[in-house]
Amino acid sequence: MTATLQPPQAADRPVIPHVGVPGLRLVRSEIRKIATTNAWWLFGIASTAFTGLALWINMAEAAEHISRARDTAAVFRPGRGLSAAELAQAQAEFAQLHDLHLQATTAAGNIFTSGQFFGLLLVMLMGALVITNEFQYQTATATFLTTPQRTRVVFGKLLAVLGLGLFFWLLSRALSFVAGLIFFHNIGLTNSLTEWPVQRAIIFNLVAYLLWALLGFGLGTLIHSQIGVVVTAMLIYLGGFIGGIGVFNLIRAYLIHGDWVLTSAVVMPSIASQVMVSPEKLYPEAASWWVGVLVLTGWSVVAGAIGIVLNRRRDIT
Repeated sequence: MTATLQPPQAADRPVIPHVGVPGLRLVRSEIRKIATTNAWWLFGIASTAFTGLALWINMAEAAEHISRARDTAAVFRPGRGLSAAELAQAQAEFAQLHDLHLQATTAAGNIFTSGQFFGLLLVMLMGALVITNEFQYQTATATFLTTPQRTRVVFGKLLAVLGLGLFFWLLSRALSFVAGLIFFHNIGLTNSLTEWPVQRAIIFNLVAYLLWALLGFGLGTLIHSQIGVVVTAMLIYLGGFIGGIGVFNLIRAYLIHGDWVLTSAVVMPSIASQVMVSPEKLYPEAASWWVGVLVLTGWSVVAGAIGIVLNRRRDIT
């Protein structure tokens, strides 16, 4: 009689429970990667310096405008040879310059959002560097092998980028709020924080920080070179604002004579951003603030979607 030996049954592999929320672990991991580089505190110093410089400029300008608005003895003196339309425009401008409530509200919106011009550029660069650092230091392969579910990894990076934008916004707003409250107390005026134009400027200032961080995230997935992505981001932001206004002015002057040409400049993301956060109209022909919100949101969502798709499909070898 022969006996058949049965191999011993393999013991079930023990289930090791995960500690914490998986999504939050990925976000913390991405934040630790950012914290291990020098970029975040260098950008933080730059953001603080730019905010301080902007505060000094905005408060000096606000003091001048408010002092002029308080001059009740000022009299409108029109120039000679003005047409009826030019006279009406001059009177409207004089009334605005001597409207204390309007000048105080405008000053509050500018002061409490100080540093946003260069601050938005910095968060876009940081959003791009979060992605390009993976390729610069060759950590992308280890990241995706450790967590094979790429969707979770990509959304972890995305949330870390948005958290970075929130951090830089809080840093700038803390400085501007302290300085702004002291400024309005010293000149004996209300800080206008209860006014909707000021509240809107602050709220959409936060939205702008998050959207530009998202835009940088998408840009970093398209350009792996850190130098290349920095140069491209600066061209998009600075060139898009300064050059964009110039190009649309030339089109209006020499090709299409219509104010709607200058209004359509809002299609540029950097112009849309400024239109969105300005307490008053950025320029007379500028689009409404909500148009800037829609345009910048569209650019950022498209860039973020491209970033998510490319990171999920990218070869990590």
